Amino acid sequence: MKGKKELLADVLFNSKVVNLFKRLPLRNKLIILNYHRIRPSNPQFRTAFDDGVYSVNEDEFTRQIKWLKHNTLILSEKDLINQHNKSGFLPPRTSKPCVVITFDDGYRDNYTIAFQILKYFEVPAILFVTTQMINTRQLSWWDIIAYLIKHSKEPFIAFDGQKFFLPDQKQDAIMFFQQRMKQGQYELTKYLLSELSEACEVALPDSTLQDREILTWEEIRDMARHQVAIGSHTHTHRVLSSISLNSQKEEMILSKLIIEENIGSPVLTISYPVGEPRFILPETSELAAASGYLLGFTTNTGVNDWKNIQPYRVKRIARLLEKVSTVSLLTVLPELFTWDSAAMFQIKTMETNPTYADAYYRLGIIHLGQGRVDQAIRNFQEAIGFNPNYTEARIKLGISQAYAGRYIEAENNLKVILEKRPGFADIHYYLGIVHACNRQAFLAIHHLEKAIEINPGYKDAILKLGVLYCRQQQYSLALSMLERASQIDALDSDLKALVEAGQQIIKTHGRASPVLTPLFASYIGSIDQLDELIDGFVTHLGISPNLNDIMAIVEKGEFPVENLETLLNLFQEYVTTFPQYADIHYILGILFRKLDLSKDAERCFIESIRLNPNYIKARLNLFNLLKEQKRFSEAIEQGYFLERFSLPYPDMYCGMAETLLGMARYSDAKRFVQKAISINPTYPMAQQVLQQIDEHRELC
Repeated sequence: MKGKKELLADVLFNSKVVNLFKRLPLRNKLIILNYHRIRPSNPQFRTAFDDGVYSVNEDEFTRQIKWLKHNTLILSEKDLINQHNKSGFLPPRTSKPCVVITFDDGYRDNYTIAFQILKYFEVPAILFVTTQMINTRQLSWWDIIAYLIKHSKEPFIAFDGQKFFLPDQKQDAIMFFQQRMKQGQYELTKYLLSELSEACEVALPDSTLQDREILTWEEIRDMARHQVAIGSHTHTHRVLSSISLNSQKEEMILSKLIIEENIGSPVLTISYPVGEPRFILPETSELAAASGYLLGFTTNTGVNDWKNIQPYRVKRIARLLEKVSTVSLLTVLPELFTWDSAAMFQIKTMETNPTYADAYYRLGIIHLGQGRVDQAIRNFQEAIGFNPNYTEARIKLGISQAYAGRYIEAENNLKVILEKRPGFADIHYYLGIVHACNRQAFLAIHHLEKAIEINPGYKDAILKLGVLYCRQQQYSLALSMLERASQIDALDSDLKALVEAGQQIIKTHGRASPVLTPLFASYIGSIDQLDELIDGFVTHLGISPNLNDIMAIVEKGEFPVENLETLLNLFQEYVTTFPQYADIHYILGILFRKLDLSKDAERCFIESIRLNPNYIKARLNLFNLLKEQKRFSEAIEQGYFLERFSLPYPDMYCGMAETLLGMARYSDAKRFVQKAISINPTYPMAQQVLQQIDEHRELC
């Protein structure tokens, strides 16, 4: 059964809408994909060893690499190292998401299948090899465990109080013994494979069978000559937390020396075996650095923020690599998949280490992603209590408090950061929003101007500053903000049209014209009641991770019916979490319209308007829906309300003219169609409606 996010990924990829995400502001993220084995595409293929290490089949891997090649910036090991300096990591200058492709262990299919595909598309990667496996031609413990249990003819296995009925529980038995090897100390597990061999009454696999599964040094050298960097996966692949610190260092140094001897170039990176946080000791990073490595990779599932990457705790993602749809969405919208990080794991971490600030922060992020704002606030406060200098926790706390209407608390938390980092543009932006929502216009303008001074390309700050200028009746400054934002985002056609309309108003009425107020505000989503618009500032602070991004593509995309139903279920769940969020009701209305469920669509549009009376798009859609149903009297109510906005939308005015024509109100119809023509003199539909109006008037 697919999860909601996997279904959403299929929906977006199949509709080609995932490409819109590449325009989103996610350039501060680094996504590292972690593959292990690549399965042949032959459906008859079976392995005698562990099925769990196969990430994907050959055809699917080809599709993924092709997509990544054309839609992301794939970094090599050298590229990644070059982005690091004494002050941390710097994101590359690119508009594309940044991705690194990695492989662990050293299986032959990495050469016979994966490498051939990488070479064809000229894509770099990093291969982390376990040197003992390469040298001795013997597979690692997880494969041997799977082999012994798969080949056992015994009806059951009993071990350390556990009993497995093999005809039905082979997979359970494999997982049990693999976990035993992961979690047990080396001295307690070093004879486990021999004991399991006896219990299963199966001999260890012969050398020929194992040899053909493992890379050779010649194959590794060939890969190294063609954009595949070779890194260490230690020597024996023992779980590092199960061995002493001296043994860890020996593992790291020995594997590094063996690889360098065989490929003739330095080994600069290491991937920790079974590299989940609970299996890596605090000293492991120091040991990796002391052993000569520049970067250390974990299997801690997550997305890397360039500003906060820990060089020896780099996160990777191994889950959700089975399909190009999830890989594509994962790389351009990574946070969508990271909220599945288990909250229970964070809680267990806090139980064992109650002063660990990171665990409280992460739990707060999870609660925030689920809409539990009050719980998130408590978690962020606890994180700061244990680490008063925890900047990210304090930022999230301030944003969450602002969203909850606790403006004074939000201001105080954000000011703590500003005292230490006065050049932090985002903090000035957030303070501007907090002050605006708290009706402190002078302070709001000051902080937004400061944010723009620090970051001249800060489009959101520029637009919000324009709204505040409108509120202060500084119309000329407001228009200048529109013009500036349009220069930053030249692809925003709506913004460009509004700038042109504003310039025409200035030309006609002068720079002090109050007509600029509804024009400017119409772009943001409210019109003449700017106080309500300012109240809405806080809803754009990302309180629901990626929700606004998903809504934007749903509104624009064309989807098959089955995909629309999937999206409908997703947003119906969202609306129970955020019942006061007008945008979600609006998107539900859009989905119902696409499914031809007019009554449900009407209900959702009305609710979104109730929550935000000046919601232009909701009123436009409700107007068109009522017009299609020939409910003309109700439609024109919406039309007259929209007229106050002075929108530069000829379609809307032409639609009003058609509606009034259907009610035989010819004078009003002509007034609206002339508005449409004044905006677009060559609009054919408006000319046709005008002709129909004149014909009806002559008949009367």
